[in-house]
Amino acid sequence: MEKVSIFAFNDFHRRLEPFADGSGGAARLVGKLRQLKAENPNSITVNVGDVTGDNKKLGPDSFAPIPQLFDRAQVDVLALGNHEFEDSRGDYETLRNGLIKPFQGETLCANVRYAGKPIEGTRPFSIKQLAGFNIALLGVVTQDLGSKMHPTAGVGLSSVGIKQTLAELVPQLDQQSDAVVVLGHENLREMTELTQGQPGVDVTLAAHDHRLTAEAVEVNRADGSKGFVSEAGAYGQSINQIDLYFDSSTRKLVKVEMTNHKVDTSCPSDPVAEEIVRNAPKLERVEKPKAVSRRDQVSLNSFSQLSQWYTIQQEEEKKP
Repeated sequence: MEKVSIFAFNDFHRRLEPFADGSGGAARLVGKLRQLKAENPNSITVNVGDVTGDNKKLGPDSFAPIPQLFDRAQVDVLALGNHEFEDSRGDYETLRNGLIKPFQGETLCANVRYAGKPIEGTRPFSIKQLAGFNIALLGVVTQDLGSKMHPTAGVGLSSVGIKQTLAELVPQLDQQSDAVVVLGHENLREMTELTQGQPGVDVTLAAHDHRLTAEAVEVNRADGSKGFVSEAGAYGQSINQIDLYFDSSTRKLVKVEMTNHKVDTSCPSDPVAEEIVRNAPKLERVEKPKAVSRRDQVSLNSFSQLSQWYTIQQEEEKKP
């Protein structure tokens, strides 16, 4: 059998410094990822979104120094999360210029468009060749982009549900690859249900709800096929290693295993990442936006309702 490894982490939220208990911290996260990749040459490193968005003030430095840290960590693929869309001014210029363009890896987002087009610099999927096997990676994000701190996130965007996106793209990717991996910035329960309902998905990496799976969640489908779901917690405190084992003669995926790696004081601290963190801009905390009156309150659970809310706010601001 041949083994291919995926190292995954999610919901980093720009937690650059270690926690009080010594867990996390960008320098140790980078050091551990580099160590794992050196030990496993047939591997890729992926992030499943929400790289920033820790209730900080929006501005040109909102994503700094994530691209530099991720490049140092040898992150190959980034799937966008909901917090990446918080700055809706200037057709998401901060996202494009602050994260997507400077990041040397690939940025995936299959189900969100701006002005009818994919977000500039993103692709819906990527196919990587490792140990002679083709691994398809598909990036999708939750449709719930608004938040209490940044309720206008998602304005001007159009979206397709994850279920529909998987139904459209997975059969195509299944024909082109030896394994299909979904990078889904949506909660573990939802991504588990979607994996169970979509044949052809071999592995799903969930995010958004900051859950940590001690082992891969196995789902069994009506057609007899299986899928595996994993989520790596949050804040750079954990890395999940997903090992895919292939039969060399048939090219069939025969086994999936998961190992969780803690990021703590036992991990090597990368000196280059330490310097990047020292020079990182200090971002201000954001103030909560003005409350919407009960009369005008709408539920921010869809793009149409979000646009309605935004319109109401603009009209209120124009009143004397």
